[in-house]
Amino acid sequence: MILWDVCLLKGSNSMYTKYIILFIITAFIFSIHFNRLSAEQDYESYKIENNKIVKPLIDGVPNPIKGREIVISRAGNCLACHNISSLKEPFQGNIGPSLDGIGNKYSEGELRLRLVNPYYLNPNSLMPAFFRKDGLMRVARKYSEKTILTAEQIEDVISWLLTLK
Repeated sequence: MILWDVCLLKGSNSMYTKYIILFIITAFIFSIHFNRLSAEQDYESYKIENNKIVKPLIDGVPNPIKGREIVISRAGNCLACHNISSLKEPFQGNIGPSLDGIGNKYSEGELRLRLVNPYYLNPNSLMPAFFRKDGLMRVARKYSEKTILTAEQIEDVISWLLTLK
């Protein structure tokens, strides 16, 4: 409506201008709605079979370099609980198991399930479900209905974890 008001203030009263403004507003609203639906479809699009999520959450190629950064950074916060001896980061955790050799221990699909929803395998797990947004407790309102990591970030992390042989 701000665009509409601006046009009226400048004295432009042509129907063409009004149609252009309506088109822009409609396109904006559609893009918000489409992006929301796309994110929901990404969220809903995994299937658990034999304790794995075999199908990747994205169609593209994951980036292990980005995955490493997510693991180290506060985005993933993996080192708060896990230790990776090949990283020289200070203050690595010991609550969760070491991730040394994790690429030999678990398949891509097994890692995906552990990141997406570790409660499927262990309902009492301390590890957060990085790609789950329903059935969670003690979630701040601003984070409700959001996943911790995006589908792309999950795949990036998995691609890096698979290098830890």
